[in-house]
Amino acid sequence: MKFRFDKNVLALLEGSIDIHIHSAPDVYPRLLNDVELALSAKENGMRAILVKNHYFETAGRARLASDVADFPVFGGIALNLTNGGLNKHAVKMALKMGAKQVWMPTVHADYFVKNKSHVANLATEIGDDVQGLVLVNTDGTLKEELYEIFDIIKEGDAIFATGHVTKEEAKVAVREAAKRGVKKILVTHPAATFVHYSIGDMKEILDLGATFLEHTWNDVTRQVSHPLQISALFDVIKAIGAARCIMSTDAGQWLNPPAAQQMGIYIKEALMSGISAKDVRIMVADNPEKILGI
Repeated sequence: MKFRFDKNVLALLEGSIDIHIHSAPDVYPRLLNDVELALSAKENGMRAILVKNHYFETAGRARLASDVADFPVFGGIALNLTNGGLNKHAVKMALKMGAKQVWMPTVHADYFVKNKSHVANLATEIGDDVQGLVLVNTDGTLKEELYEIFDIIKEGDAIFATGHVTKEEAKVAVREAAKRGVKKILVTHPAATFVHYSIGDMKEILDLGATFLEHTWNDVTRQVSHPLQISALFDVIKAIGAARCIMSTDAGQWLNPPAAQQMGIYIKEALMSGISAKDVRIMVADNPEKILGI
């Protein structure tokens, strides 16, 4: 389905890249599968998408979707317990399969496990017996296994993303990843109410070596228990500046619109908030292109 927007929005949706979409098949209800997402993005003039799953790597299925739809679809891996946690072997094989992004723990991050009510639908698959994962030792130093993972990410020219760990853990990890030579470092939805970075935290983590902050439209929807105000999302983007931000949807939930439509809504709201078309283009096309390396 080709979605209807005014010409200013359509001009920016054309060529956009959404680096954060959840697709079927999944253990959670998802609106569209990988191929359907690719065909929808293609029909609406987008350039590429990246599909994510909290429990399994998505690089292999992304390749299949790309072939079927004749449209660029990328995947990644989240280092949750189902992938072995902080597992260098899983990372290495995912990158060989073409994965573009490696997220630190998301649904199995210790902080998220303890605060899972903030995203109630995700909590349905997080059992009470789950022991959450942390990135740091008791003395605040980074877990040793992460250094090897950083080396693999660097060698594969992939994206290191912070996932759902605490901002304190993320800052240590970003600092050490940058020191290790990782060039593509993405802070996952720092404005989300269940992650709650302040603008000061965001500026600090950029100074520590993060490449971009990823701001997702899902954070303002009813999908999360405490949605961010739309105005607050754009206040953050304006405070940081388009040069260091990426707009993505984090779409795929059955109760939200399809990803391509959500991207159009996001673009429309950004323009209405006073963000220039030039800056929107930077955040929906130029910066995602840079971090994906396409």
